[in-house]
Amino acid sequence: MGCINAANSYAQNTILELNVNNQTVESVLNEIEAQTEFMFFYNSKQVDVHRRVSITSSKKNVFKVLDEIFKNTDVAYSVLDKSIILSNKQLLKAENQRKITGKIVDVNGDPIIGATVSVRGSNTGTVSDIDGNFVLYVEAGTEILLDVSYIGYKKEEIKTDGNKPVKITLLENMAMLDEVVVVGYGVQKKVNLTGAVANVNFDNDMTSSRPITNVSSALSGTMPGLNVRQGSGVPGADGATLRLRGVGSLNAGQDPLVLIDGQPGDIGQISANDIASVTVLKDAASAAIYGSRASNGVILITTKTGSNTNGKIELEYTGSVGWNKATKLPELVSNTADYMDLCNQVARNSQRTELYKPDFIDMWREQSRIDPIKYPNTDWWDALLNNNMVQTHQISLRGGNNRISSYTSVNFQNNDGLMNNTSYKVVNLRSNTDFTVNDWIKVGVNVSGMLGVNDAGDIGGALSWFYSTSPGMVPRNPDGRYGTAQTGTGDKNNPLWILEAKQGEKNKRRFTGKVFAVLTPLEGLVINASYFRDIYNYKENIVDTDLPRWDFRLEQQVTTGKQGIITNQDSNSDRYVIDLFATYNKTIARKHNIGVLAGYNQEYCKAWWFNVRKAGLISLSTPVLSAASDLQNSGGGKDDYAMMSYFGRINYDYAGKYLLEANVRLDGSSRFAPGNRWGTFPSFSAAWRISEEAFWENLKPVVDNFKIRASWGRLGNNGIGNYDWQNVYSPANTSFGDAIQQGVWTTAIANRNISWEKTDVVDLGLDVNLFGNLSLTFDYYNKLTHGILYRNPIPYVNGGLAAPMVNSAKVRNRGFEFSASYNKMLGDLGLSVSVNGAYNRNKIIDYKGDYLETNGATVWTENQPIGKFYIREVDHIVQDKAEIDKLVSEGWTFSPSRPEPGDFLYKDLNNDKRIDDKDRVLKGQPLPLFTFGGSIALSYKNFDFNALFTGVAGWDRYLSTGIFSLTNAETERLFLKQFQNQWSETNRNTSIPKLYASNEKNNQVSDYYLYDASFLRVKTIQLGYTIPKNLIPKVRIRAYCNLENFFTITSYPGMDPEMDGDVGYPILKTVSLGVNIKF
Repeated sequence: MGCINAANSYAQNTILELNVNNQTVESVLNEIEAQTEFMFFYNSKQVDVHRRVSITSSKKNVFKVLDEIFKNTDVAYSVLDKSIILSNKQLLKAENQRKITGKIVDVNGDPIIGATVSVRGSNTGTVSDIDGNFVLYVEAGTEILLDVSYIGYKKEEIKTDGNKPVKITLLENMAMLDEVVVVGYGVQKKVNLTGAVANVNFDNDMTSSRPITNVSSALSGTMPGLNVRQGSGVPGADGATLRLRGVGSLNAGQDPLVLIDGQPGDIGQISANDIASVTVLKDAASAAIYGSRASNGVILITTKTGSNTNGKIELEYTGSVGWNKATKLPELVSNTADYMDLCNQVARNSQRTELYKPDFIDMWREQSRIDPIKYPNTDWWDALLNNNMVQTHQISLRGGNNRISSYTSVNFQNNDGLMNNTSYKVVNLRSNTDFTVNDWIKVGVNVSGMLGVNDAGDIGGALSWFYSTSPGMVPRNPDGRYGTAQTGTGDKNNPLWILEAKQGEKNKRRFTGKVFAVLTPLEGLVINASYFRDIYNYKENIVDTDLPRWDFRLEQQVTTGKQGIITNQDSNSDRYVIDLFATYNKTIARKHNIGVLAGYNQEYCKAWWFNVRKAGLISLSTPVLSAASDLQNSGGGKDDYAMMSYFGRINYDYAGKYLLEANVRLDGSSRFAPGNRWGTFPSFSAAWRISEEAFWENLKPVVDNFKIRASWGRLGNNGIGNYDWQNVYSPANTSFGDAIQQGVWTTAIANRNISWEKTDVVDLGLDVNLFGNLSLTFDYYNKLTHGILYRNPIPYVNGGLAAPMVNSAKVRNRGFEFSASYNKMLGDLGLSVSVNGAYNRNKIIDYKGDYLETNGATVWTENQPIGKFYIREVDHIVQDKAEIDKLVSEGWTFSPSRPEPGDFLYKDLNNDKRIDDKDRVLKGQPLPLFTFGGSIALSYKNFDFNALFTGVAGWDRYLSTGIFSLTNAETERLFLKQFQNQWSETNRNTSIPKLYASNEKNNQVSDYYLYDASFLRVKTIQLGYTIPKNLIPKVRIRAYCNLENFFTITSYPGMDPEMDGDVGYPILKTVSLGVNIKF
C-alpha cells in the first residue's frame, strides 16, 4: 500500500464515522465523499471498486480508513488538497493504452499545483504536480476530452489525441462559487452569502502594477454602488470622496467605514501594492455587525500575508516611472492686449472709466513681440504647472513553512507635483507575520509605518490669487527673479511667488501595530484576540519669506515690507482597539450547517494639538520660534472619545440550499449623553439557492447557480462631534476699568437628548452563474435614514448662540445595482470582461428647517434630494431696448435691476410680472443618478492588455465662482477665452451675455451656471509583456506601459467633472513605464 503526500492537513484533520458491513468499495468511497469535501479519481479497470469490504471506523482520519480499505491489494492512493487519486501499483502500460501528458499553468505561465484532470465519461483522473505537469493513461482510440479544474479558476475542456503534450492555461474565476470573501469578523464562501457584498482582487498584474498613489483611485469603477470622486491631485492627499449607495445624512459623517485587516484605518495610509483584496459591505445584512459606524457602508481592506513556500523566500520588485499632466484646463486669455480690451469692455458695460488707453494697449501689443519680459503675455497655466515626474518602487519578501509565515514590504513614492514647491515623498513599511505554536495556537504581529514629507508650497494662496492676476505679469524671469504687476496694469500679486515664498516641510508619521492570537481548542471552535494601536503625528515648520519681486519695466525691486514669519504646528492622535471574539461551526446530520459568532470590542482615541505663529524672524537661516519676536497667534486643544461594543452572528444553511443569517451589535459611545449612549443594531437575511433543488438538475449545465436573497437591518451613524451633547464654551476677555478679565462664553445650546442617526435598509438580490463563465448579480435596495442630526435655526434674540442639535430629519436613498462578468480561455487567448452600474434616487422625506448654502444656489427641502439647486431660469439675452420698454409699459418690474440689451431676461415663473427671487425654482440633479464602470482584460501568450473605465450620468454641477463668474471684481481678473465672445452690438449671436463689474445683472443665481457634469473616463489602459520562462527559468519579468485617466468624454466646462470647486490642484493624467520582477 503506497501513500503519497500524506502530510495533507485537511486529510489529517478530517475525521470519519463509518459503519460498513459487506459493502462495495465504490459505495464506501461515495460515503466518504458525502461526509467530506474529498473527491476520488480512478480508472475502474485498474481499481476493483466492486470488491466488498466491512469497516468500522470511529474518529479515524482518511488515511487510516483508506489503508484499511486497500489493505493487501495493489491499489495506491495519492492525496493532494481535496483530490484523492487511486491507481494500480503493479500496472504496466498495456499495448492498447496510451500516455497523455501535459502541463497546467496560469495566464502568467506559472505552474498550477494540484489542478484536477479527468477524462470525460470515465473515472480516470489525476492531479498536476509541483511543476504543473500531469500524466494519465487511457485506452487507445479516438481523441478524448479532458476536464481541467482548480479552485479559483475557470474550468476548461481540452480535446487531445495524445500525440503530443498539451499545455493548458487556466483563467482566474473571480465569480467562483467556492471563492472565499472577507466579511465582518471572518470569511465566508461567496455562494453562502446572504447579503450584498462586492469584492475586488488586488493581487493581480493590472492592479498591482498601476502607478497609482492612492487606493481610492484603484477602486473607481470596479463595483456597483460605490461612487469614487477624486476631487484633487494634490500630492500626498487622497482627496477622494467615497459614497456608497448615496448620501444619507445632513451633518454627520457620510464616508464608509474603512477597516484595514479588521482595524479602523485611513484609505490613504496604505500602499495599493500591499493589498490582497477589498470587500465592500453594502447592505445592513452584511454591515450590521459593525453597528453604529456602518450606515454609510463598510470597506474591508485585507493586506497580503505570508505563505507556505517550504522555507523558500519569494522576492518581488515593482517599479514605475511616470509623467503627469492635468486632465483638463479651461483656456484663458493669455494675450495681455486682448486682456486689456476685455477689461475696458467690462468697464464700459458697467458705465465706468476705461482702465487702459488705446495707445497703451497698442504699444503693449507691439512691444510684447520685442521684449516679452517688460511686456509679457503670460499663460498662467503654463507658469504654475509642470509636466512632472512620479516614481513608485516597492520591494517585498514573502515566505514561510508549516510553522511560520511572513510578508514584508517597503514602498517608496516620489511625486514632484504639477506645481513647484508641492512635491511629496513617502515611505511605507509593512510586515505581517504569524507563528504556529502548536496544533491549536497561532500568534502573530502586524506592523506598518509611514513617513511622508510635503513641500510647504502655499497651494491655497496661489490658487486664490490666480483668479485675480493678469497675463501682464512675469511669473519669474530667466535669471530667477519674481515679477509683479507692471506699472499701469493694476495691483496684482504673483501666484507663483506666493506658491514658492513659503519654505519648509509638512511631515506625516504613522505607526500601527497589532498583536493577535488564534486558538482552536476544540473542533469547530476558533477564538480570536487582538490588541491594536494607531499613533499619528502631523508636524509642520514653515517660514513665510519675503522673496524679492520686480517691476521689470522700471527695473525696480518691489517688497512687501513684512519680515519673515514662522509657523509651527503639531497635531497628534493615539488610538487603541481591543477585539475578542469566538466562532463555532458545526455540521449536524451532514446537511445542517450552523455557525455562531460572539464578540466584544473596545476602542479609545485621544487627540491633541497646538500651533504658534510669530513674525520678525531674525534670519531665514535660523527658522526656529525663539528667533522671531512678534507673537501673532497661538492655540491648541485636545479631545477624546470612547466606544464599547458587543456583537454576534448566527448562520444556518441546510444542504447549501436554504441560508439564514442574523446579526446584532450593541454600541455604547461617549459622543452621547448618559442614558442615550447605547444603541442596538440588528439585521436578518435569508437566501435560497434554487439551483441546488432536484428539479433544477437538468438546468445545471446552463445555470449552475441561481440564488435569491433578501435582507433587512438597522445601522447607525455616530460620525458627529465628540461633544455635541454638551454646552460648548470659547475663551473671551473683557475689561473692567483698566484691567482685562479672562472668561468664557457659551457658543452653542446643548441638547442632552440627541441620539444615534439610524438607517433601516431593505435589500433584495439575485445571483446567477451561466455556462460556467458568466456571472450576474442584481440588487434592489431601500435605505431610510431617520433621526438625522442638524441644528434647527432659532431667533437671533438668543444672543447669537448656535442652535442645539436635534434628531429630526429623514432621508431616503432607493435604487438598484447590477454587475456582470464573463471569463473565457480560447486556446492561447484569455478574455475577461466585466460591467457594473447603479441607479440611486436621493430624497429628503422630512425636514423642518430652512437651509440655503452660502452661495445661495442649493437648498435642503422636503421631497427633493440633498442640495437641490434653487435658481432662476434664463429665458434669453435681450437684443434691444424696445423689448424691455414694452415690458415696463405693461407693468413689469425687475429685481435687482432692469436688464439692458446684452443682459439676461429671467423667466417670470410665478406669473406676477415681477422678475425677482420669487421666480426661483428647484432644478437639476445635485447627486449622480447613475454610476457605472467596467473592465476588459486580454491575454495572448506572453502579452496582456487591460482597460478600466468609469463614469456617472444624470449629475449636474453649479459653476459660478472664480474665473467662471460673469462678474469681474474691481473690473480685473483672469478671463476665460470664451468670454471674448460676450454680447455686444456687433456680436449678437452668442450665448454669453455682457460681463459686469458687479453682481446685479447677469450674475444672479440662475441655470446659466448649471452644467451637466456627466462623464465617461477611461481610467486605465495597460499593455504588458512577460518574458518567457524558458529564457529566464527562475525569474518572472513583466514590463508594461500604463495610461491613467488618459481621456474623458464630458460636456462639463470646468477643469474636471470630478474636481472639488471651480479651480483647484488639477487631477492627474499619467503615462508610465514599469516593471515587475519576481524571484
